[in-house]
Amino acid sequence: MGGASLLRLAAAMVLTGLVSPPVAVAARATPPLPVLPIPTAAQLAWQRREVIMFFHFGMNTFTDSELGTGEEDPALFGPAALNASQWMDAAAAAGASLAILVAKHHDGFCLWPSAYTAHSVRASPWHSGAGDVVRKFAAAARARGVDTGLYLSPWDLHDQRYGREVAYNEYYLAQLHELLTGSVPCTRIAIHLTGSQALITSPF
Repeated sequence: MGGASLLRLAAAMVLTGLVSPPVAVAARATPPLPVLPIPTAAQLAWQRREVIMFFHFGMNTFTDSELGTGEEDPALFGPAALNASQWMDAAAAAGASLAILVAKHHDGFCLWPSAYTAHSVRASPWHSGAGDVVRKFAAAARARGVDTGLYLSPWDLHDQRYGREVAYNEYYLAQLHELLTGSVPCTRIAIHLTGSQALITSPF
């Protein structure tokens, strides 16, 4: 068969659909560059929590005030009906993966028996001074699979060292160390910077 005949045969096969003409394949587009900064694994995990519950319970609960003065009598703190398990039942029902407790607010009253101040549950009549809200909170959270976070205010209206850079930073870090190295498992520390401007430099 001659060359012309072959060309006519090929053209007929294309027209009848027996052979498809070659199709140009487009080059794959390159992916765009990432928008910096790229979040870390810990930051992504934080965003994926979605629901976090914050528990602001303390001396203000018993004085019915939004902001304490630091002069409150520890004897006012008497949570006879405290039920941290009920709190965590509510947190779990809401789908919270993390529950944060205000361990110390601006009034300086500590919900755990801190060794560095008398202004804490240790000086209250609750459980004869042996109570520990932080421990109860963490135990109830752990029992329900909820992570524990603690809020520790850098502003302390009770402690006389507040505003004295080295002395107060040492006090603050000592309390932070208490919370992080005690038997309470903690996955998050929340620090509200209100009042921290009185410190000349950050303790961190």
